[in-house]
This record gives sequence, structure tokens and C-alpha cells, in this order.
Amino acid sequence: MTPETIDHCKIVEDLHPSITEVNHINKTLKGNWTISPKFCHTKGTVAHGGTIAFILDTSMFVLLGALTDQRNGGVSIGLNIQFYNLCRPGKVDVFSKLTKEGKNIAFASCDVFQNSEIIASASQQMKIFNGKKGLNLDIFFASEISHIK
Repeated sequence: MTPETIDHCKIVEDLHPSITEVNHINKTLKGNWTISPKFCHTKGTVAHGGTIAFILDTSMFVLLGALTDQRNGGVSIGLNIQFYNLCRPGKVDVFSKLTKEGKNIAFASCDVFQNSEIIASASQQMKIFNGKKGLNLDIFFASEISHIK
């Protein structure tokens, strides 16, 4: 693995993302991730806040990439998170929305749910990098993904 071939953090593979819907009209994304006990504390019963933050952050960047046909990536310039409830190991659902996109900066939000209960919400400001060659975000998408255009 060389730096030029790295499109995502290695941790992604252990969290098994499965993005199931990208809505190009509403600029939204739906999907889920699976948190194993190795990403938990309190004897493996509570997901680490950093894991939830990673899922929130990454879900917003995957949305940006998906809406630009995997051309654009970026870096966080602001990430604001509010935690509401404990998260247990297992599947969590995500809903991301791109709220505004300029030439160099994008704004997004994301919510994480577990068993229909909200776990955390985030808003983010991203510096956009227009890729000359496309990103490879295939690892994030379910085999049966719905694209609404």
C-alpha cells in the first residue's frame, strides 16, 4: 500500500459500512455501520465516542464523494458533535445531508441511530479537494445501492 493508493482509513474495513441510498436530488445518504466490541469500552458494552465521531465524519465525506461521482474528497475544518444516548455494539444507521456546497467549502450534517433511537448528531464544515483522479469509495457502498437522481 502506497500513499497514492490510500482512499480511506484502515478502520473502515473493521466497521463494515453499507451505504444503501444516495439521493442526488436531496443530497442525502442513508446506510449503516457495524460496531464490534473491540471499538467499545466498559467491558465491551459501550461504543467509544471516537468511533461514533469517525462514523459521523466519514459518512459526510462519503456523501460528498458520492454526489461528485467519487471525484471530490476533503478534510474537516470544523466538526461539531452532540451525543444523546449510549451506543452498544452492533449495527447503527446513518443519515447524512449536504446542506450547502461552495467552490471550496461544503457544509453537511449527519445523525446516527441505533434501534430507531438517536445516538449522536454532527454538523461539519469541509475543505473540498477536487480530485484529478477519482477516489475509490466502493468499500462503503452496499451491493444493492439505490441512486435517486
